[in-house]
Amino acid sequence: MNTGSTAIRDAVVTSVGRGQVEERILALLEHPSGVALVEGEIGVGKSHLLQRIRNSTASTTRRMVAGSCTPGCGPLQPVLEAVLATPELVPRQGNPVLGALVPFLPELTDRLPPAIPPLPDPRADLARRLRALRVLFSGCPVALLLDDVHWADDDTLALLRYFARRPPGDLAMVLTYRPHEHPPRLAHLATRGFPVRHIPLEPLDDDDTVTLAESLCAGASLPSATRARLPLAEGIPLAITALVDDALTAAVPNGPTLPAVLRDAYSEPLRRQSRELCGVVRAAALCADGATEAELRALTRLSENEVGRVLSSALAKGILREIRPNRYGCHRELARQAIHDTTPRSLSRRLHRTAATLWPDDPVRTAHHLFHAGDLHHWRTHSERSAESAIGAGDWSTAVQLLRDVLRHAELATEDRVALAMTLSRAAFDGLDYEQIIATVREILAEVPLPDAVRGELRNNLGILLLSQAGDHDAGYRELEQAVGELEQSNPALALKVMSSLAIPYTGRRHVSTHLAWLDRVEAGLRDPARRPDPVTAETIRVNELTTLMSTGSRKALHAAEFLAEDTDDPGLARQRLRGCLNLSDGAGWLGHYAIARRHLDRGHVWSRQLGAAYLAEQLQVATLLLDWLHGNWTGLLDTAETLIARYTSLPLVAAECRLVAGALALEHGDTATGVAHLTAISATHPGTAAAPPISATAAALLARHHYHRGAKTTAIRHLDAALGVLTATGMWVWSSEILPVAAELLPPAGRGAELRQLLDTAATGLDGTDAPAAKAGLALARAMADDLAQRSSSTVLDAYDNALDRFAELSRPYWVATTRVLRDRYTHTVLNRDSDDLAIAAGIFGTLGAPVAERRCQDLLASRKPRKRGRPGYGPRLSPREAEVAALACDGHTNAHIAHRLGLSIRTVEQHIAHALRKTGATSRHDLTTHTT
Repeated sequence: MNTGSTAIRDAVVTSVGRGQVEERILALLEHPSGVALVEGEIGVGKSHLLQRIRNSTASTTRRMVAGSCTPGCGPLQPVLEAVLATPELVPRQGNPVLGALVPFLPELTDRLPPAIPPLPDPRADLARRLRALRVLFSGCPVALLLDDVHWADDDTLALLRYFARRPPGDLAMVLTYRPHEHPPRLAHLATRGFPVRHIPLEPLDDDDTVTLAESLCAGASLPSATRARLPLAEGIPLAITALVDDALTAAVPNGPTLPAVLRDAYSEPLRRQSRELCGVVRAAALCADGATEAELRALTRLSENEVGRVLSSALAKGILREIRPNRYGCHRELARQAIHDTTPRSLSRRLHRTAATLWPDDPVRTAHHLFHAGDLHHWRTHSERSAESAIGAGDWSTAVQLLRDVLRHAELATEDRVALAMTLSRAAFDGLDYEQIIATVREILAEVPLPDAVRGELRNNLGILLLSQAGDHDAGYRELEQAVGELEQSNPALALKVMSSLAIPYTGRRHVSTHLAWLDRVEAGLRDPARRPDPVTAETIRVNELTTLMSTGSRKALHAAEFLAEDTDDPGLARQRLRGCLNLSDGAGWLGHYAIARRHLDRGHVWSRQLGAAYLAEQLQVATLLLDWLHGNWTGLLDTAETLIARYTSLPLVAAECRLVAGALALEHGDTATGVAHLTAISATHPGTAAAPPISATAAALLARHHYHRGAKTTAIRHLDAALGVLTATGMWVWSSEILPVAAELLPPAGRGAELRQLLDTAATGLDGTDAPAAKAGLALARAMADDLAQRSSSTVLDAYDNALDRFAELSRPYWVATTRVLRDRYTHTVLNRDSDDLAIAAGIFGTLGAPVAERRCQDLLASRKPRKRGRPGYGPRLSPREAEVAALACDGHTNAHIAHRLGLSIRTVEQHIAHALRKTGATSRHDLTTHTT
């Protein structure tokens, strides 16, 4: 693939994220003289930056003289070669002292004056050459651009110090160097007329990393595998460029293998180091999370004093760093890989063989070192035995890591391969490398003759993986349906478990009646003693039943969930109860039972700590993220969502939940491009989206509202229809809380008012008898909006808005409380021609919530309104409208905190209003206010 010319690519590399650094250097070049000391590590882009400066506008006012230092360069070689490449710098037959340069620049003899015999004193001779170079650089405005000064010879360093002490009139210097490697020490020579600027060149941030990678693709899309590897580059442009080039140009992508340019760059610093230092660095590179001094001694067989001395040197030179207290590793992860990859094979195997004995309590690390030591027999034996122990302890995450590598690398007989695939397919619900496991299970099902009981269990595990990890809903549902047929006779108890999975409404996106029919079959089967499952299978079925009840808004769900809090020492039962807490919190969040969801998340964390189930523990983080968004706890949530998206790139179903939150919040912060990108990736407009149905439908509704407000009405309706399509196809109106108000806003202007009324009636029927307060609040607001647009009586419309406001306030949904107030204000201001406090209160709520776009919209609307004659009315002994409103709520039993939240007031203001009401009415208590205000 053509990725563009070298010049274009260099321009891309140097332009991304370097604007401020370039501006600082160019500002210094505007001085008559001075020096910029540009410090940066290997691959950070120092050379590219110098090239950009060389081609900048400064080249029109200064002659650019560019050179580069190399290891072992001769005396003054970098500067002399730079002069040789810029012959016009040398005047013809100029100052006689320039004759001192003739022996070193024979190519320019025709321009230089006659040669001067060398002086007998080498120091005096050097001093004369330095004077000659000073004269040479004084002839016109010059910029000396010298790269990699950490490699400069002693004479070149002497010249730079000489220029700094006695700067030629119009000479500016830009010098680049690596930290830790003999930096030029010139800062102390700065004067008023000779500024010395230290300019660090830092790695790119995450956004610039992606920008650079995408720019290097020259119009092609950045491969997803390369995007996933970008964090390894740690913002270093050389690493980013190498990874992208490797993906785009290699006939066969290198995968985890480092491109050669990175191996060479990162292993280069070791070539000039002692044998002992190289040994310590290679030992540290063996360990992905670094090594302690004691571990380095064991690996290198050096004494304590020798390791301490060599380690201090490696730290001082920046080759190693202390990555955490008393644990030392390479300064970059790709540097560690490069040093490991370039370690001689025999030495590497010896180091790994020793390392395999150092961590007996870490079976995964021990297996890794046994494998790389080439001891494949002991590696396989250790992995299988350790995995068996981990499974017995309920540590499925460890088991997956061990067995996955055995399945990937070991030569296995067919029966061993089937048994291992069965174990892995059970364990892979911890979310590690599911793609390979899915491919292996599919291959076995297609090619290996199996008994129905084995085939059915393997197919069930495949179906669950497709649903819960890959997000392939239709394929997962079909595998589970087929598994039921294979298991009903061969393993009836397991067949019930599969049916209970099919009963969950998230599964396969079928209509809720289909899922409830599966639930009926499960309940009927459980009444048959011959089909009684074992305890763990029974617990799995129980959790699946609970998930169905909660997801559908059944009033039986909370009573059925009581077993989740019961203690157990059985890892299998505990794991299912952790899964139950996770599923219940998710369902409760969509229904609007936020306190219940939070309580079960807390219980889930208790189970997680007991089990150490990594994948489910991290799923609790995602569930907390979604719950915080729904409930209005938005502080810091956008950053958390973006972090989790990056973590779960390989798990599309999980990443989709994080994208919903990140997309919604990005829109609320005005980052339209990011918000639309996240939501479009998971919108229900894409039939094959991995997102769960409520996620994809809600994303589509948010996009519909966004596009509508920007005038893209056709696009808005397309997204809305997709969201409504999910609701009607599944019959899951309990997922409609965020969708129905959008439908009420968009359908009537599109001439679909009658369709809206039918939609709301259908939703009301679907929600009848359910315990789904969030969806019912959304329905109440949609009805209020419909009554508003239909120009019903003012009392009907205001009562409808009040009903919606009460419901959202009861749920503690600040975003929708504020949104309802905005809509009610629009009605009272434009239709009733009356003022209200709703818009100001909504602005305050949006501001506190962290929705600056909505807050600013309210503020702008308030500022645009024509001021009306106002004056604070004197109510005398009568209650003001606000006092009456607060008093009425107090009479209804609402607490001060709830009143404050509902009205957008501070608790102190509510207290004052109640005090005024008590004083004016003569009431002696909140309860007594009832008789005085009615």
